[in-house]
Amino acid sequence: MSQTIRIGTRGSELALKQTELVIAALKQRKPELTAEIVVISTDGDARTDIPLCQVNKAAGTQDKGVFVAAIEKALAAGEIDCAVHSLKDMPGQLAEGFEIAAVLPREEIWDALVLKKGANLKHLVLGTSSVRRENMVRTYWSGTARTASIRGNVHTRLRKLLASDELDGIVLARAGLNRLGYTGDALIIDGQELSIVDMGKDSFMPALGQGAIAIETRSNDTTTRELVAIVNDEETSLCVRAERAFLALLNADCSVPVAGYATCNGDFMMFRAIYFMPNGMPIRITHRGPADNPEAVAAGAHEKLVSQLN
Repeated sequence: MSQTIRIGTRGSELALKQTELVIAALKQRKPELTAEIVVISTDGDARTDIPLCQVNKAAGTQDKGVFVAAIEKALAAGEIDCAVHSLKDMPGQLAEGFEIAAVLPREEIWDALVLKKGANLKHLVLGTSSVRRENMVRTYWSGTARTASIRGNVHTRLRKLLASDELDGIVLARAGLNRLGYTGDALIIDGQELSIVDMGKDSFMPALGQGAIAIETRSNDTTTRELVAIVNDEETSLCVRAERAFLALLNADCSVPVAGYATCNGDFMMFRAIYFMPNGMPIRITHRGPADNPEAVAAGAHEKLVSQLN
C-alpha cells in the first residue's frame, strides 16, 4: 500500500538538496512511499537586511531558530507531516510538541574558506553572518584577518563574493558545499574559479550540529515518527544529542559565540567546544564520557565551562 508524506523545507537549493537526500533514504527502505515537498519561507530567508543574530528579535520569534519558526508553525497546523532542517539551525531546546525523530549520517563537519584568486592571505577580509565565525576568524588569524557581513544562500554569497571589491573570501560549511556538488578544492561559478580551503575542526571549530540533517515531527504523531525513524543514524544521533544538550544548558541562540563537536569511539564520547567571552577571549573545553549518555557528557562539559567562567 502506498503512503504519502508531506515534507516541509526552506526553498534554497541546499535545503531542497537536503530534502531530496531524506526522501532518497526513506524510499530506499520504503520504495512504495510517495513524498510531497512543501516549500516554506522563513524569517531567516526573508530578513536578509539585518544580521542573522537580530532576526529573531525583529520577527518576534523569541529564541526559536530563524530558519525554523515558520516551518514549525506549518507542522503544528498539520500542513506538513515532518520538516527537514540543517540541524545547526535548530535551537538547543525545541518547543513543546516537537521532536527530532531522525538524523541522517553526518557529512563533513568543518568549515571551508572559499577564496578569490589573488586574495590577500596576510590580511584576509572574509564574509560571514555568523558570530561564531567572526570570533573564530579573529582567534585563528590572531587579529590579522577581519570579517564583513554577508547574507544569503550559498550561491548568493558566492556571487556577492565575486562582485565585492572588499572581500577576499567567505566562510561556508564544507557539508553544504559537498551536497551542492562542490567536493574538490575549487569551484567555478559564473565562469570564474574560486579555491576552497578546508579548515581544521579543532583549530577552527564548527557550529554545534554542523553537517547533520534533522527530520522534525510532531511529538504526538506516532505514525510519522515511526516512519522517519527508519533512516536514523545512531552514532550521528548520539553526537548531536550531546551538542544540542550543551546548547540547551547554555541557553544559547545564534547570537552566542560557541562552537564544538562530539565524536564517538566505541563506548566513549569525546566532546570538544570553544566559548568566547564578551571580551573575545576563547575558553576551550574537552570532556570525555559514556557514549550512551550524551546528555551527561554535555553536562560534564558545561560544568567545566562554568568553573572557568567563575
